[in-house]
Amino acid sequence: MQRGEGARLYDRQLQWQVQQEFASSVSTRKGPLPYIRPPFEALLFLPLAYLSYPAAVTIWTLIKLILLISVFFFLPQENWRQWRWLRSPWVQGFLSIGFLPVAFDVVQGQDSIPLLLVVTAAFFFLRREEDFRWGACLGLGLFKFHLILPLFLILLIKRKTRAIVGFACVASVLLLLSIEVVGWSGLAGYPKYLWDLNQSPNLLGTNGLVMPNLRGLLSPFLGAGRVPTPIQVALLLIFALGIVSMARMWKGKGQSPLDRVGFSYCISVLLLTSYYTTSYDLTLLLIPLHLTGGILASDSNLRGWPRSTFVMSAGVLLLGPLYWMLGVPLIEFYWIALVLLALTAALAGTVVILQRRTP
Repeated sequence: MQRGEGARLYDRQLQWQVQQEFASSVSTRKGPLPYIRPPFEALLFLPLAYLSYPAAVTIWTLIKLILLISVFFFLPQENWRQWRWLRSPWVQGFLSIGFLPVAFDVVQGQDSIPLLLVVTAAFFFLRREEDFRWGACLGLGLFKFHLILPLFLILLIKRKTRAIVGFACVASVLLLLSIEVVGWSGLAGYPKYLWDLNQSPNLLGTNGLVMPNLRGLLSPFLGAGRVPTPIQVALLLIFALGIVSMARMWKGKGQSPLDRVGFSYCISVLLLTSYYTTSYDLTLLLIPLHLTGGILASDSNLRGWPRSTFVMSAGVLLLGPLYWMLGVPLIEFYWIALVLLALTAALAGTVVILQRRTP
């Protein structure tokens, strides 16, 4: 884009040529690291393109750390009143840097922290019953559309008209920006570009063994090649069932403990059933860990297996730095899907308990 070649944004030959200009010493990579985000996200990085690579990486990292701390100013704190030292958003933000998915995001220069802020801010507006802003803010996360569109489907199912309008307005603007960047032909070719990458599982880390989701959980049995069509169909059906369960467990609100745990359940199911989930995408788990963890910490009546399962699952997720120190191989991240599965079950169980208590 800096060179006026936005129309070739998805040209892998040009991608390789540009990457060689600043990363030619990387001997482990024999081909380009493809750009996979929608065209409009490239505009976010355009100012950084005028800087040297080290300077750009440093600035991007600092921006993300600021965004990470900002996240906790949007999340409710009242349920952490018994943990006074943990109620400060500043403390929560700095502690979250040690969360392994966050560390992956920072080290790899990814964009999951901005997505975390977008989803958290959207939930903030939801709690204030500002539906238009809730939908508009959610639309800003479309740079990872595979994780945002399922939440939009819930808006449709719940008939949140104002939220749908807000989402559609932002999506329309982003569509126009994308057309401006790559043109109609470039935008039309984007789905095929993604499909071709999906057919090459050794590119981009698209090997299922690195994915902490149901697809990753199947990868040891499927091997490193392309996912067979029957398995893809089965995963698509599970994803659809996940959306249905999300709509049943969450009313599309955010004020009550039931609403907050229901939203936490949606985040967990979304990551577990998505066809493409990365280690750094699990940064979104900070939302259910904060929302549901605070509720369980403040309500001693929420006992039983959901509480103990949540605590154990959260413990495994939060002990990431210890795995690193012990030399546990973190390249094959698929086993975390078992932890995510347990966390999802715990959230579902907590929702059921709260539903029974709600008159």
